[in-house]
Amino acid sequence: MLSHLLKDVNVIVSTGNVLNVSELRKKAGQKPTDELTDCLRSTFGEAEVVELQPSDSATGQHRRLITRRNNDLLEKVREHPRADIKIGAKIFLNRFSEAAVTEAVEKLFSTLNVSYLDNLIVAYHPTGVTAGANGNGEAPDDEEQEVEVKEGVIEWAVGSDNAVGNLKKLWAILERYASDGKIGQLGIADLDADSLKALYDASTVHPSIAQINLAACCVVPPQLQAYCNQNEIQLLTHSDPQELLPRDVLNELELGSYSAGWTSRYQVHIKCRGVLAAKGFIVSFERLN
Repeated sequence: MLSHLLKDVNVIVSTGNVLNVSELRKKAGQKPTDELTDCLRSTFGEAEVVELQPSDSATGQHRRLITRRNNDLLEKVREHPRADIKIGAKIFLNRFSEAAVTEAVEKLFSTLNVSYLDNLIVAYHPTGVTAGANGNGEAPDDEEQEVEVKEGVIEWAVGSDNAVGNLKKLWAILERYASDGKIGQLGIADLDADSLKALYDASTVHPSIAQINLAACCVVPPQLQAYCNQNEIQLLTHSDPQELLPRDVLNELELGSYSAGWTSRYQVHIKCRGVLAAKGFIVSFERLN
């Protein structure tokens, strides 16, 4: 079904504004992975394809851009002056790649046709891809995927070498955008207190938002709560999994020969009313070797 769209090359899929798709609006309250999966299926069903030249990609590679026909995203963004809307985004990354972060940010700007984002949160879980699939592309046994939930404890990047060091390098890229006035607030997801402190101390543009998944730790860790209070970091909760598109979901989408290099989710709110005007996803799919 998807072979004529993918053509065995790396692909970026942009869902456009999913709020204007009636079949998706009816499924409000889904889990994040289910929501993204349905949005991708809907986009593939109404696809338009653009061939991107290497110069159009931060990675310098040939890519295809798959978008949705009859997408009203730009109309929704332009309905109000830029100062009257708030655009927030979250980037999900399961492997260390400075090029991927740059490409994800630049694609947000071009997709939304804006010059700055009000806030951007990065969720970097370097163990996601390797833990989500074994060497032959199959999902591991269920018992291997189970993660013990410890009350009041956040376990980030367990088993990953130099995770904090790599995160600092990714953060430095985002700092440059913030210093240039292209991103208002920077945030980080799912760090434990020690890792957050290490990132904060090493940064020039400090994280002002910290997200935690209460499903993973049950209650807010006291040490993390205290650190955020001391450093004026807004502590928020979320329900996103560490890996938005695990191997079994990719297989269901007929994308078994691909991995999700990065995923971004954006939301456009009208400030004075707090109304969500637009929402969408952008996913970079990369061919497995």
